[in-house]
Amino acid sequence: MRVISGPATMLIKDEALIKKVELFNWVLLALLTSGSFVFFSREIGFGVLVGGILAIANFYLMKRSLFRALDPQRKGKTRFFYLLKYYLRFAALGLIIALLLIKGWVSPFGMLLGLSIIVLGIALVGIHEARKFFFKGVV
Repeated sequence: MRVISGPATMLIKDEALIKKVELFNWVLLALLTSGSFVFFSREIGFGVLVGGILAIANFYLMKRSLFRALDPQRKGKTRFFYLLKYYLRFAALGLIIALLLIKGWVSPFGMLLGLSIIVLGIALVGIHEARKFFFKGVV
C-alpha cells in the first residue's frame, strides 16, 4: 500500500482537525454551561452559554470568511472585504458583549468563561493530538 502525502492530504488532515475542534467546542460549551448552572448561579450559567455561543458563532463566521479570502480563484478585492467584515464582526461582537454586561443580564465571569471556550477547545484538542504522537513514539 502506497501512502500519498502532499497538500491534498494535509488539507484533509487539517479539515478533520478543525472538525474535531468544532465538535469539542460544543461539548465543552454543554459541560461548562451545565456545570455553571448547577454549581454557580443562573447569571453565571447564562453568561457561559451566551459567551460560548457568541464565540462559536464568531469562529464559524471567521473560518468561512478566511476560506473565501484565501481561495485562489477569487480576485484581490476579497482580502479587503475579508478585513472589512472582520472588523465589522469584531465591533458587533463588542457591542453585543457590552450591552449584555451593561444591562446586567449576564455575569462578567460567566461571559469571560464562555468567550474562552474556543481557546480552551483548541488547547485541549492540541494536547490530545500531542499525546497521540507521544505514545506512538513519533516524538
